[in-house]
Amino acid sequence: MTPDVVVLGLGPAGRAAAHRASAAGMAVRAFDPAPDRRWHQRFGVWTDEVPAWLPPSTVAVRSRPQVFARTLRDLDREYALLDTPALQDALTLDGVDVVARAVDRDGHGTAFVLDARGAEPGAHAPRQTAAGVVVPRGTHSELWMDWRPAPGVPPHARASFLYAVPVASDRLLLEETCLAGAPPLAVGELDRRLRLRLADRGVAAGEVDETVDFTLAVPGRRSGPGWAGAGVRGTTLHPATGYSVGAALALADAVASGHPPVSRADTVAHRMRIVGLRALLALDAEQQRDFFEAFFALPSRPVAAYLSPRSGPVATAAAMAAVFRSVPWELRRVLAASAGRPWVW
Repeated sequence: MTPDVVVLGLGPAGRAAAHRASAAGMAVRAFDPAPDRRWHQRFGVWTDEVPAWLPPSTVAVRSRPQVFARTLRDLDREYALLDTPALQDALTLDGVDVVARAVDRDGHGTAFVLDARGAEPGAHAPRQTAAGVVVPRGTHSELWMDWRPAPGVPPHARASFLYAVPVASDRLLLEETCLAGAPPLAVGELDRRLRLRLADRGVAAGEVDETVDFTLAVPGRRSGPGWAGAGVRGTTLHPATGYSVGAALALADAVASGHPPVSRADTVAHRMRIVGLRALLALDAEQQRDFFEAFFALPSRPVAAYLSPRSGPVATAAAMAAVFRSVPWELRRVLAASAGRPWVW
């Protein structure tokens, strides 16, 4: 088979692209050293970003999240946790020539190459970390972000937030998260903070159910003649939030359509989001709480635009300008200074 599309890496972005391209009648070859490995991480997505072709069974539970930075706020948008096994099973590889080995991006003839291999092991770059447990739903309040420090953690200590979202009709994930760090807070420290929160509320929980540790951004080109990156190698992983699944599913449709999945506008918007990551890294704990208090006080449209890796440069710039105008002057100075920093972590 002479492939039309070659996919490197069969994580969510690569598998979705291979699935959609094959369903569209393209000849697809996919390379992954462990193509049958089952996924265990949980994926959250805004429900307005779930494509119509994805079976409804892949959505485990929907909710209307709230956030707390300095005050409690509702988010005017529906959020969903996906059923990870159902998602992986739905992204079938029927008709895909799957090769169980790792290869480089070159040497695939005239095929379009989607590079979804993730970050190189040991990459020195900002990362997101988390430690989570699952408890019965109803035993803890549900908050998409709760920036209040855990009991016993000084307000000036490096910030983390509690991510408390339903993962099933009767279960709730409580996850202490370091949104971005270079280096990030260690998973062990996040587990300690989570236990302090649980003990303060009298919530019983067992061992850690989920740990998170992934790279948010790496330098380098996002696309070139005959190839494009996905995930951290492309523009579908949001470097300031870590969210990527909705954008990865949209990228799969772009690959299947035969159009270049990463445009110049995508790259420009991604660079803007890198500026957002630099700003986040420059803020101390109290400044981060002030920043998110101002951010979530914005109207829903700019909030949604900034949170999405699919937003173009105009919408992204407008959202960034809106939050810049809304934060205190001291924060504006920090944000402005961070924008000009070189790519050094």
